Amino acid sequence: MTKPRYRCLRGYTIDPGFSTRLDTMIINESIYKIKWEDLQPGPIGEYIEVIDFDPVNFCFYDPVVLDSKEVLAINGLKPSEGEAKFHQQFVYAIIMQTIENFEKALGRKIIWRSSLKWKNGKSDETQEYVHKLRVYPHAMMDANAFYTSEKVALLFGYFQAANTIQGSNFPGGAVFTCLSPDIVAHETTHAILDSMHPRYMENTNPDVPAFHEAFADIVALLQRFGNTPLLEHQIQQTRGRLDEYSVMGELATQFGQALETGRGALRSAIGGYDKKTGKWKKTDPNPAAYQNTFEAHDRGAILVATIFEAFMRLYNFRVQDLLRIATQGSGILPQGSIHPDLVKRLAAEASDISLHLLSICIRAIDYCPPIDITFGDYLQALITADTDLSPEDNNGYRVALIDAFRAWGIFPERKKTLSERSLLWSAPEFQDRKDKATNLMIEFIKEDVRKISRLTDRQEIAVEYKELQRRLHQLLVSPVVAARKQWAASKLTKKDWDLFLNKIGIEKNSKPYSIIYNGEKLEFAASPKIEVHNVKHAFRLGRENRQLEQVIISLTQTHRVENGEYKGFKFRSGCTMVVNLLNNEMNVEYIIRKRFDKDKRLLRQADYQLGIGASTTMPISSYDDPRDSFTLNFQNLHLH
Repeated sequence: MTKPRYRCLRGYTIDPGFSTRLDTMIINESIYKIKWEDLQPGPIGEYIEVIDFDPVNFCFYDPVVLDSKEVLAINGLKPSEGEAKFHQQFVYAIIMQTIENFEKALGRKIIWRSSLKWKNGKSDETQEYVHKLRVYPHAMMDANAFYTSEKVALLFGYFQAANTIQGSNFPGGAVFTCLSPDIVAHETTHAILDSMHPRYMENTNPDVPAFHEAFADIVALLQRFGNTPLLEHQIQQTRGRLDEYSVMGELATQFGQALETGRGALRSAIGGYDKKTGKWKKTDPNPAAYQNTFEAHDRGAILVATIFEAFMRLYNFRVQDLLRIATQGSGILPQGSIHPDLVKRLAAEASDISLHLLSICIRAIDYCPPIDITFGDYLQALITADTDLSPEDNNGYRVALIDAFRAWGIFPERKKTLSERSLLWSAPEFQDRKDKATNLMIEFIKEDVRKISRLTDRQEIAVEYKELQRRLHQLLVSPVVAARKQWAASKLTKKDWDLFLNKIGIEKNSKPYSIIYNGEKLEFAASPKIEVHNVKHAFRLGRENRQLEQVIISLTQTHRVENGEYKGFKFRSGCTMVVNLLNNEMNVEYIIRKRFDKDKRLLRQADYQLGIGASTTMPISSYDDPRDSFTLNFQNLHLH
């Protein structure tokens, strides 16, 4: 018998509290269509394992059996704040929805990051393949939820709401973070981003923690627009004005209202309540905010607002014709409710824009440098990734993004204009197909990449990725040993190979490198090790039905100060290589580098991490892992 394509599971559309409000009760229960997979009680599937242990009450809650006939017959358990089995069902549904959106945009299966072993307070080189992300719906009694890279797990807390009446909360009642689709999607995104760029856990500049938070919010926010009944309801309420107050631009509303501060939504992309007047006010783009805001959530909110600004510009542009038709050319809607047919058409446009924008935002992660990301880097990644897949851009997505980033004062470094062409990552200096070193590397990995592209089992894919990373590392370090026959045939010299490595951002310094910082000589060791972080295959389909097959390679190096007051200080360099596969040929299209020999970046990181940079100094006590003061700790970060 053929298995179903989807599993339908009921769940909350926004937050549980909206089910107790007359105006939102009819739209706060949704049916989530999740790709079918056979499940064990938990649920435990291919990607995640829900473990419902409550350390406060020291008990395991009975696991939900989603494959039972009784549950399948009713599209999953009915939403209930007081039923642990529904909590398990709900986190499974939102996590799997998020994973599906990532896999669709990236064109490959999600592989969780390998788990690290710790010895004497330090991470060991030993890494283990992690098949399933562990999920704990009732991990603690705390107003918090977070992803931990050490355990490769999501931990959701629950807490007692404030005794004041705020929003839809029951004063003193229980609030479960695992029942907020925004929070679950947010934490899942942290886990996926960590699997793609593990070095983004290193707090090297103010944008790094802010980007982790912002990107997770962007995914949660844009996913919400895929819910048609909710979108139509909110468009009806706002008469098509999505830039006015609505739940579409808010994240974790009930969670924020339940806190003692009664702050309203945890975060909002379009506005907030004025402290003086108590009234909601739209946030207008502020080009000075990025230069003067450094707290991770506040800084991240700028990027979220930027993406939402791009969404609103696209929405307003795309619905102009509909409004002209509906108003006989004036474009100004009369007083009263708008026609249901117009609501459906406006909602269809908004949903289409949000899903395309979500795909662009996710796909851009493959075009980001492997370390030390900035918001300006992300803008270039967005433009390059979308140009690769949709060269024509007839609907103006890239123009809207550029316009929004400009409005919020976010610009990439070393650029003189904001044209699409100037924002593309540069093509490699060795784009000539006759370049011997490039051809040697491509021929060395080509067959392995083809083999991986035919695999479907995630563990097999992960094992083959690791083996390819090992072989590529050996080639980069010692090409004569790794590819003896190809090396001899290529007639390359060691000087040729070192020049190739330099062009892709890998340093082969035989002598220590030094620079003066704060009156102290920072001397870095010679010939730092090369690390091959990722080799990933991707098959993508764009808006214009353009197909693209690619290999994404991430390389890094770690440079350490050997002595003096700042002994042990780390500075990383590296690159992301985007290789296109066309007609059985492979061609390096982009090399996105963060070079070691850029003193400005080095000094800026030293200022930030070592405490010399005044307002931009890293807030170590708030955000970082006590075992490594420069590693993000989401448990601490989410408390602020």
